[in-house]
Amino acid sequence: MTNSKSSKTKPRAAAKEKIAAAVSHSLLKKGGPDGILVSAYKKVERKLDGVLKLHLSNVIDCEIEVEVSDSAKLSFKDWTSVLDDESVYLEFQLGGSESPILVRVARTFLSASVDCFFGGQFDGALHSAGDLKQSEIAMINRLASGIAAGLSDAWSTLCESPVRYNRYFHDKDDIELDLDDENVLVSATSIQLSGHEIAAMDILQTLDGLIAIEPQLNRPHHREANEIDPAWKASLKDSVAQVYMPVRSVLARPTMQLSELSRLAVGDILPVAATDNVPLIVGDLVFAHGSIGEQNGGVAFKIKQFL
Repeated sequence: MTNSKSSKTKPRAAAKEKIAAAVSHSLLKKGGPDGILVSAYKKVERKLDGVLKLHLSNVIDCEIEVEVSDSAKLSFKDWTSVLDDESVYLEFQLGGSESPILVRVARTFLSASVDCFFGGQFDGALHSAGDLKQSEIAMINRLASGIAAGLSDAWSTLCESPVRYNRYFHDKDDIELDLDDENVLVSATSIQLSGHEIAAMDILQTLDGLIAIEPQLNRPHHREANEIDPAWKASLKDSVAQVYMPVRSVLARPTMQLSELSRLAVGDILPVAATDNVPLIVGDLVFAHGSIGEQNGGVAFKIKQFL
């Protein structure tokens, strides 16, 4: 890759315009899942920016910024009609739902991920077309693992079923969905890499899939009809805020043979690999990720990402 600067485009805006155009021409059914299901899916969308940034940054070993737009409701045929040829399509499965989650990955982002993974610098241009290269196929599998982890984290707010990766398609005509409701929710996702913004992905959730997963969604208990005493509620909130929680971070978890442990002596040094992805643990749960540094002569923890 070269380091030459190119004029900055606005691919995210273009992607949104394509989807908006498709929505304006689609004949949406009046039936389908009610507003509660769609509202529940919005909770998943709100988490996608952060979890995809975390997992994809780790996969390609490069700092990125991720922005997931609010989903647009349109028919599956209208979505495929605005797709370009230089993309790959990843198929994921959520729980027991037969209707998959599809993720379109732009070829530009795929080739940029390959270059960044091997230490290159993305210059904003597409460097690969036609048949997929072996390095791109390997990167598809890496990206799929990161996307699956991100989707699982986002969906964990609603259900405990993990998202698993099935396969990929290089030709959009190979995608076949047997849908009772032809409408889907599409979230255009932009990624900023090496100072360049890419219309990197579309995340497609079928309405059939939402209906299928609905029995597994976590449902809140019904609130008592009687109004809660506001003074008692305020007192409880203040008391809870004063509770101390154990907070710790773990730099490394090295493993050693028993014979090595038996030879340890005072003054021995155990090597610890440097990392900028140290977990901050509250109780038994990972609360955030960050890096270890120094402040005012002491060791400090800098938060980079809340989970």
